[in-house]
Amino acid sequence: MDLAAIIAKITGAVLLILTLRSIYRHFARRKSTAKAKGASPAEAKSSVSEMILNNLLLYLWLIFMVAFSTGMIVNN
Repeated sequence: MDLAAIIAKITGAVLLILTLRSIYRHFARRKSTAKAKGASPAEAKSSVSEMILNNLLLYLWLIFMVAFSTGMIVNN
């Protein structure tokens, strides 16, 4: 195995770990926010369509990053 393949696998593993950590933090934050339910009134309220679009973009990005980093590990 050449050096470029090893570097690509290591980079893919690091990206996968960071993405999985981000997913865990996102769901932990959502769970704690659901428990607190309106604990911080200073938080800006966003519209329903904005929340849907933001969540859609976030989940698509996380799916892409998991697929990309897994591909870097498997295909090199």
